[in-house]
This record gives sequence, C-alpha cells and structure tokens, in this order.
Amino acid sequence: MAIQRIEYDDALREYMKKKGRSTIAVEVVSAQHSDIEVTELYVHLISDKQAAYFKEKKKFRPVEGELGEVLLPPYVLELDETLRFSLKSYWFIHVIKQTGIRL
Repeated sequence: MAIQRIEYDDALREYMKKKGRSTIAVEVVSAQHSDIEVTELYVHLISDKQAAYFKEKKKFRPVEGELGEVLLPPYVLELDETLRFSLKSYWFIHVIKQTGIRL
C-alpha cells in the first residue's frame, strides 16, 4: 500500500522544532537473550549528517512528510496509507511512537 499522508502530533512538532531536527528514522532492531528473540521498530530523530549516511550507506528510502523526511529501512514492511507519529514523554525521556508501520 502506498503512503498517502504522514501525520505528527503537536508535542512531536514542538520537540522537532526545539531540537532542530526534521528527519525521522525507522529502524528494525533485534535483541536475543537465551531462548527469546525480540524484533521491533525503533523510531528516532536524526541529524542531516546521519540522514545522508542512512540513505547512502544503509540504503534507507526517504518518504517526504510535512515536517521533513521519514527514512524507512530497505526491508519489506506493512505500511498503511497514513503514518502517524507522536511524542511520549516520561520525565526527561522522550520516545517517538508510531502507527501505520508493521513488521
């Protein structure tokens, strides 16, 4: 399915503006502990220099959004027509959550 729209919540908009970053990277990460293997998506803001590295070396594909690019890994992912990104804050820890992307 083709991505038609990328949405950002207000808290994430402000956080991106405050940090001066406009690129969101979506990475697939795995952790393996004895008998358990966990694979999930890690969503985070990256700098322009990191964005160039992700596109050139890691072959991530850019999708243009209202506030900047969203870089998706070169793996097969299930994508909805609308991707939604939001910011969750716990004291001093900020986590970007997403809906619309599945492994």
